Amino acid sequence: MTRMMLTVSTYIPGALNRVSRTCAVGVMLLANHAAVAQRTDVANGNASEDSEIVEIEADGSLDDTTGSLDVVATDHRLAANVDVRTAYSDLDSDDRDGGNSGADSFRTRWRLQGVYNVTDRIRLGGRIAGICSDFECEPNFVYDSSIPTQNGISDGDIAIDTLFIHRFRNERYDVAAGRLQTKFVARGGVFSKSLDRNDSNNMRVNWTDGVHGTYRARNGWVSHGILQYNSASGSGSVRRDPLNFTNPDSRVTYFYGIENLEPQRNLLQRGFDITYLPKSLMIDGTTSGRVDDYWGLVARLAGRWPRRSEGPRLRFSGELGYAPKTQTRAAANLEGTGDVDGWAWTVTASIMEFLPTHSIGINYGRTDAGWLLSPQYGNNEELYEIRYSWRRDAHFALDIRVRQRTDLEQRINTVRKRELHDFFVRFTWGFAWNT
Repeated sequence: MTRMMLTVSTYIPGALNRVSRTCAVGVMLLANHAAVAQRTDVANGNASEDSEIVEIEADGSLDDTTGSLDVVATDHRLAANVDVRTAYSDLDSDDRDGGNSGADSFRTRWRLQGVYNVTDRIRLGGRIAGICSDFECEPNFVYDSSIPTQNGISDGDIAIDTLFIHRFRNERYDVAAGRLQTKFVARGGVFSKSLDRNDSNNMRVNWTDGVHGTYRARNGWVSHGILQYNSASGSGSVRRDPLNFTNPDSRVTYFYGIENLEPQRNLLQRGFDITYLPKSLMIDGTTSGRVDDYWGLVARLAGRWPRRSEGPRLRFSGELGYAPKTQTRAAANLEGTGDVDGWAWTVTASIMEFLPTHSIGINYGRTDAGWLLSPQYGNNEELYEIRYSWRRDAHFALDIRVRQRTDLEQRINTVRKRELHDFFVRFTWGFAWNT
């Protein structure tokens, strides 16, 4: 942690100088404090003093924890929302070959979503999303079952990331089919991160093609089952090498999760899930080598202290993941014999509303080379992060992040471990309307 603080103290000033105009906008906005936005209790459908499960904004557009089945139903025939997210980012890299490199960029992600209520129980949903950057902004419409890069669509691409039919919950049941947004995250206040499933987080655009069903028990526990289709070219979700879907038996992958978001004393979330990817793991790192099933098990927990939903308070979360079957050390380009480890764990701590609408948090993550499911934590990586967040109201958010990522183990034939230092200033605007 000392090393992280030294990195922050030396890295932030240079980055801030390069984005002084961007930060100036944020400073001007920060001078005008707004009232705390009303929170929504997703589990019960109403706001209450003891309900801070998901700090979701009124229209959902600023929230990074809302999936396709979580979009709030309305009495209107047609509901729509649009959100625009713009970020300046700066990355410095101490490369594995002993050199140093860096890059900065401006990127914008825009999304337009519509939900049409066919009946009281059935609705249709769709969303189009695109990314534009100072490197590439020429529109290029893509529609494929797999994302074109490991992390999502490329700069300049426009894609349909949501297109589904949803059978509304009938007291306890839900089911949706088509192109979906699926998210299972640790609800840690400033952070909404996941070791296994978090579609379209941050500036990404990606998706889940398949079926998502839920069952809500009367004791507060909600069961989720997902069947996801993957094409031979890849998956719509972030899946890391050496996961591969060329084997015909890997076309459908399976997910089961159980979660409770009803407050119990200081706990706000308890959850466990299993991901099963048949014939998707290239044990030797090549399609001509051995292929086996890949399993991922994740447990997560989140809570708060003291027990209140407004004013200064501590939010905390943790996740623990384990993959029992992993690739060989040679496939991961690491020294030694046998298979790599498959453990992963993360913790967050956030001080919520140390000033009205202003929060700050820290995040630590450690993921072995055999953990291949997370869109936010790379395998064979150690992560430190500090993030500041301002949620002015239901339509505007500002986030500032400083992060350091380092290889856990040094790769074969490299001079040193790679170390990445990155910084961003990110603005999000969102609006909704109904007819």
